[in-house]
Amino acid sequence: MRFSTTVAAAAVAGGALAKDINVSVGKSGLKFEPAEITAAEGDNIYFKFWPKNHSVAQAAFAKPCEPLEGGLWSGFVPTTDTAKAAELTYMFTVTNASAPIWFYCTQGQHCQNGMVGVINPPYNNNNRTLQAFTEAAAQARQNVSPTSTAGEGGMLMNGTDHSTTPTSSGSATSGSPTGAASSLQVNSLAFSGVFGMLAYLVL
Repeated sequence: MRFSTTVAAAAVAGGALAKDINVSVGKSGLKFEPAEITAAEGDNIYFKFWPKNHSVAQAAFAKPCEPLEGGLWSGFVPTTDTAKAAELTYMFTVTNASAPIWFYCTQGQHCQNGMVGVINPPYNNNNRTLQAFTEAAAQARQNVSPTSTAGEGGMLMNGTDHSTTPTSSGSATSGSPTGAASSLQVNSLAFSGVFGMLAYLVL
């Protein structure tokens, strides 16, 4: 009985930490909204795509508009409906809030034109800011798409309503995944479970 109670308390405490953060891709021109995001470990980031054809790829700060090996990659998500976001959404779970995630759109010259963003920028480093990343991107000679499979680092999901997610594990349940979920969801489960266990023992 005590074991089952402990597990239940861990799930509740862990689930309470996670939240959904929506990012509009190209809704109001060549930009991400918001372009600068603060997220905690276990939070789910949902990129929602607007016309005409955009993408999300992870880059290193020193190499904007170039894909980071093994980094996030949504693939291209074309849509023509200006009244709503595309049915296909790219989602991933933050597992290390201390590691900045720099990203950009790989379409045409979108990266050079300022379609870039960052999750958890290093606030103690004035040289590594979103503005600095944007200025460096403007000078990039080319805009490169990853060669990895679309959905890398997270998952592609059908459906734009994620009001019922995440579950206590931090993984998405609504919609239909079209790409394999990465180990990010597994790591989120471990984080939530451990934190929940500690909370139960303290209380």
